[in-house]
Amino acid sequence: MNETSKPVPLDEKGMSAGFVVIILFKWFKAAAFAFFGIVALRLARASEMPSAIRIADFFSVSRESELVHHVADLIQPIKPRQATAFGLASFLVAGVFIVEGSLLAARVWWSTYMTIVLTALGIPLELYEIAGRPYAPRRYLLLAINLAILWYLWARRNEFRKELGPA
Repeated sequence: MNETSKPVPLDEKGMSAGFVVIILFKWFKAAAFAFFGIVALRLARASEMPSAIRIADFFSVSRESELVHHVADLIQPIKPRQATAFGLASFLVAGVFIVEGSLLAARVWWSTYMTIVLTALGIPLELYEIAGRPYAPRRYLLLAINLAILWYLWARRNEFRKELGPA
């Protein structure tokens, strides 16, 4: 066997682009959930939920913005205890995504299996959301991304395993 045909040890092999994208996606989702957790906990401490005008002023956007009014309508009925529960749940979910991405980045051999299981557990919820609002393209996009992640991880689930015998 010549030098170029030798198998490359795991420590010397670079991580594939697919894994890098999945790790970054998991960390992005963790950051988004942490942000929502912070917002929810801040809302829980507010004396009253902000109006559309206060939201528009805070973000320096038009007071007539449809999105601002939609957000204000969503948060008005929320009670402080509910906001606290949303915030804590968001931090829990953010922690799960951080752990997933970090274990994949560390190349822990079982991290692909854990990510497969956790991603697969979210598929029924996504299908339920699609059934409730079938004309929301964002939901189909998230489903497609998660199915692509499942397919990729399943195809490469043993990439981080070290060889058991001598090289």
